[in-house]
Amino acid sequence: MKLTKDKQTFTLGSDKADIFRDENGVVHINTTDTIALARFTGFVHAHDRQLQMMLARLISQGRLSECLKSNEETLAIDVFMREMAFSYEAEKEVRYISEAARSFNEAYCKGVNEYLRTQKGVFEFKLTGYKPEPWEIKDTLATIKLMSYIGLAQSQGEVEKFIIQCIKNQVDLEKLKSLFSPHLDALDEDTIELVKRTKLHQQTVPEHLPFLKSIPKLLASNNWSIAPSKSKTNTVLHCCDPHLEINRLPAIWCEIVGKTDSNYYMGITMPGVPGWIMGKNKDIGFGFTYGFMDMIDFFVEEIKDGKYRTEAGWVELTERTESIKRKKKDDFKFKYLETQHGVIECPPANEIVEDGLYLARAWSGHKNGAAKSLDSIYELHQADTASRAADIASKVTISCNWIMSDNKGNLVYQQSGILPDRNHSGLHPLPAWRPGAFWNGIHDPKMHSRTENPPEGFLVTANNDLNQEGKPLSINMPMGPYRSERITTLLSNTDSLDIEDMIVIQSDLYSNQAEQLLEKLAPFIQNSGNAEILNKWDRCYDKNSYGAVVFEKLYRELLIEIFGRNFIGEDLFNNLLDDTPVIVDFYHNFDKILINEEYRHSELWFNGSRDAVFKKVVDKVIDNLDLSNLKMWKEVHNVKLTNIFFDGKLPNFLGFDYGPVYIQGSRATVVQGAVYQAHGRTTTFCPSWRFIADLSKDSALTVLAGGPSDRRYGPHYLNDLEKWINFEYKELNLID
Repeated sequence: MKLTKDKQTFTLGSDKADIFRDENGVVHINTTDTIALARFTGFVHAHDRQLQMMLARLISQGRLSECLKSNEETLAIDVFMREMAFSYEAEKEVRYISEAARSFNEAYCKGVNEYLRTQKGVFEFKLTGYKPEPWEIKDTLATIKLMSYIGLAQSQGEVEKFIIQCIKNQVDLEKLKSLFSPHLDALDEDTIELVKRTKLHQQTVPEHLPFLKSIPKLLASNNWSIAPSKSKTNTVLHCCDPHLEINRLPAIWCEIVGKTDSNYYMGITMPGVPGWIMGKNKDIGFGFTYGFMDMIDFFVEEIKDGKYRTEAGWVELTERTESIKRKKKDDFKFKYLETQHGVIECPPANEIVEDGLYLARAWSGHKNGAAKSLDSIYELHQADTASRAADIASKVTISCNWIMSDNKGNLVYQQSGILPDRNHSGLHPLPAWRPGAFWNGIHDPKMHSRTENPPEGFLVTANNDLNQEGKPLSINMPMGPYRSERITTLLSNTDSLDIEDMIVIQSDLYSNQAEQLLEKLAPFIQNSGNAEILNKWDRCYDKNSYGAVVFEKLYRELLIEIFGRNFIGEDLFNNLLDDTPVIVDFYHNFDKILINEEYRHSELWFNGSRDAVFKKVVDKVIDNLDLSNLKMWKEVHNVKLTNIFFDGKLPNFLGFDYGPVYIQGSRATVVQGAVYQAHGRTTTFCPSWRFIADLSKDSALTVLAGGPSDRRYGPHYLNDLEKWINFEYKELNLID
């Protein structure tokens, strides 16, 4: 079966739909109502993205060793996923779904399963002998839980683990506290000594392993909306461009236009989940950025004779036994241990855990959340005002900063996520048995940050600090403000904004970070021939820039000198730069010390002379520049896009991979073009999809970092990619 430009009428049970592709390969589904639309969306997902959604399910279940191949790499993923219990807990959550959302998801499952029953499977699974089982509601919930953690909540856990490792390695505590000020101010000596004695098992997601490229990491994004008072046409303009890992094929999102008798939906869907998560309908525009809400805490647990210490005494550990089936190998059996606070981080084994101090990881989405998110996705399809959409989004259990707008001219910002009610900042561990250490419960979504119809006539979110006075502290580690500040500046320049202005902003490559840092370094950058490149640089990370390359050399050397050689050690800091996302995510904590002379304890870092340190680093970098061999940004900042199943192991001529593709922008530009190493493999934060819409029209401008389908030998595997590279757009329209 093929979906083509020719309209085909499909019948699934009592539901009928006309399904076809437009000239850009985007699937259109025209049917009667939302339930029928969910059914045919499942059918389309199984057709265009079966590999992606089934692979994600196997990962969440911890069944790669059983179903695809068995080696140490797949076993490592399976062990971690069983520890996280995405599938195990999702099955329990099925009973909490509302009846309306249940019908919505059951219809989706029927669509997926009708395709699996009547059509041939994808050849990749045939190579391994795997035949996908029917899709169930629990699989959708597991997909939501997986997406909620990997790259999202996980990033918060990684920085907290970094802080713990710093304490264990006995770094300068005054510097550590100032780096993360004020969130470590309450870190007392007793806790510090306990952390030093804790057995640290570095059990993080093994991202360097195959198959995990099928899991999208929505870590950074831009999102803004313009009120009629700011637009040339006196209408609402809504824009979003979720930034995540684009160096994988197929594209992460599945773009679909769905039309019912009473409404329509155009935008992006997530294979494995029914409904639209960003885009527009006839009344509203909706999108989100990652909210950086702190949903993970670590607690020090004392274990003795199979029990853990509590305020009231010693309590038996909860054990969960897992058995991983492995192709042509013995089953791997082991136990996970839990306390009332979370999962104990220790090597998987069958023996009684050794007495001592361990970390328990508490994630607020561990045992709940996916059901409420699914309810919200369903309800969002019924929303017809920005305010109602924001009310619904507030209950989403994933950390998001939503912007909702409606064609009546209303704009609403709404935070979502499962926010623990804690007595401390949440950025450092506490002894689990200490009174008041653990959470007091979960904050009511009504306590989340919210803004409606701001007087300036626009709303912007870009992973920045959006804590609000009088609300609980929800974000203790935001990304830097540079992107949000740049977008705000560009939106403030005129009260006559139009679609062309939105296109310009979504392609903006100017770095406020570079501007601010170079202002501090200017007195030390002499007018030598080598320095001329920086002096003339326009602060833009465009593909032909030499200045961007030199600035990055300078920035890296500053970080290594101040936070490496004079703090945690050069080798360890190089590891943070080259093999973890910690600096990429939270670089602004370091920038505050570099740029802001008034920042608390900044002189701790410069041995009394900031100028001397800056001059030393500038002289070193400028003097060692080899202008004859200097490369442009596109030559050093590029990435190969590899297939999620074959992971770059096939010859290029077969066409499963693409590139290398040059990446414009940097960590701090509106076009966040971050290319970096994470746990041994190259990854990215880039705009994975661009969306611009005038809400008075039944259309939108979009472009996807890839194409609609995961079928390499079909025509729609890469058909948007060249447009995406060149900042071009296609137009989505309703087609009867």
